[in-house]
Amino acid sequence: MKLSKNNKKSLLVSIHQLIEENASHTVNDLEHKRTNRLINYPSNGGLTDVEKSELEKLEVNPTLKSALRKVFASNTAEVFFSFLNIIDGTADPTVEFGEWEEVMLVDFDEENEMDSMLHDDFYGTY
Repeated sequence: MKLSKNNKKSLLVSIHQLIEENASHTVNDLEHKRTNRLINYPSNGGLTDVEKSELEKLEVNPTLKSALRKVFASNTAEVFFSFLNIIDGTADPTVEFGEWEEVMLVDFDEENEMDSMLHDDFYGTY
């Protein structure tokens, strides 16, 4: 891998922090009945009024809050772990458009300037 030790550690620790923060934010939104803030994916979805109503019935106590945070964090961690396996070449994508060639994360270099960003295309490809 052509990723420096510092960049690798910064990236992985940041992913862990984001997983924890997002799981906590989602549980807080459930606790405070902010169902309009829960869904941004899939882009063709969203909660129906009936689904919102059912979620708003949840009585989020400290034990449920802790359990939900763990479930959400674990689910997100599994997605990242699978993604990193694809990047590492230890797994292949389940959907291929043409022949799959492995990819790699590298430290930024002015000569390898990107012409598009993955995050810009993420939601639109679903």
